[in-house]
Amino acid sequence: MNKSTCIAFLSICLVTSVTSYGAGPEQIVSLAKPADIRDASSMDQAIVRLSNKVMECVQRKLAPDNECFCLYPQELSQVRETYEGTIKHHPQWKNKMVSYTHEGRTFAVSIGGVSRQLDVKCPQSR
Repeated sequence: MNKSTCIAFLSICLVTSVTSYGAGPEQIVSLAKPADIRDASSMDQAIVRLSNKVMECVQRKLAPDNECFCLYPQELSQVRETYEGTIKHHPQWKNKMVSYTHEGRTFAVSIGGVSRQLDVKCPQSR
C-alpha cells in the first residue's frame, strides 16, 4: 500500500467530509442529542489518536504502510473498545456514517469504515 492509498484508507476512519464518500442521505445519521454527539465524538477521538500514530509510522517508514496500525495495540484496542461500546448503545449506527456539529464545526465519522478497519488482522508478532 503506497502512502496515498494509506491516507485514503485512514480517511475512512478519520473525521472527513461526507461528500468524499459519495454517501447518500440514507447512509448518514445526523446527530442532535448531546449524548449522541458525545458518543460520536469519543469514537472520533479514539480514531484520531490511532490515526496520528499511524501517520507518523507511515512518514517514518517504521513498517509497511498497511501494517502501521498494528504497531499501536493500545490505541487500536481503545478504538475497538470505543467502537463496541458505541454500537452497543447505538446499534442503528452500524455500517452508517454519523454527522454532528460541535463548537461550530461539522464532523462525520464512518462507523462502517471503523468496522471494516477493525476486521483487518495484524500479522503475527515479528
